[in-house]
Amino acid sequence: MGTPAYQIVIDHITAGIDAGLYPRGTWLPTIAKLAEITGTSQTSVKTALLLLNQHGVVRGQQGKGSLVVGGPPER
Repeated sequence: MGTPAYQIVIDHITAGIDAGLYPRGTWLPTIAKLAEITGTSQTSVKTALLLLNQHGVVRGQQGKGSLVVGGPPER
């Protein structure tokens, strides 16, 4: 069985944080744009963002998006 789609999104975002593409204090692209970038559904992106929020990596703000507030979660 392959990698879950939400994990593809998590991997993209955490790699982007590591590489400086999404530094702390910046807003992530929109859900639609992240779905396009990662080739996943918007539902998968929402799931990934929820999990990253629970790990303190991003903080969602209604109407604004997701703000990077921490580093990638420990694996």
